[in-house]
Amino acid sequence: MAGGKGSRLSIIKPILTVCGKPILQRMVESLSPHYELWIATVRCHPVDRFVRNYLGINNVLYTDGLGYENDVVEVVRKLGFPLIVIPSDIPFITNDALKVLIRECKSSLCSLKDISNSFTGISLWKDEGYSSSFQYVFLDYPVINVNDWNTFLQANKSC
Repeated sequence: MAGGKGSRLSIIKPILTVCGKPILQRMVESLSPHYELWIATVRCHPVDRFVRNYLGINNVLYTDGLGYENDVVEVVRKLGFPLIVIPSDIPFITNDALKVLIRECKSSLCSLKDISNSFTGISLWKDEGYSSSFQYVFLDYPVINVNDWNTFLQANKSC
């Protein structure tokens, strides 16, 4: 999920540089060897051009841009199950974190939290029972979620 309003940080948050690389590029490089990646964004967003021209990804899905939660449901309906949804503000996400989510998820919808009980925004949608079957899955380490200038600076200090 990339290319929303960016009201807490910047409309170009997914392409802000963390440790020398745009956040979205870091995520793509970490996850593309393991998963088929789709980038969901709103049409004509600056991230769309970055994804197509710089990252060379053609799997782009356009959403209506009605807010993160609505856009996630729209993406799940279009792409189907199972599906892992990741916001474009987790610069250091790893396949190992997603393996924990996949292994520990016993419900139709699971959301990943880190050791501090913080939401990561990462979720696994396994089937259509997501409205009644939900579970949190916990990592035993922190996840940096770049949502504001303080966490952006924190991420760049962790290089």
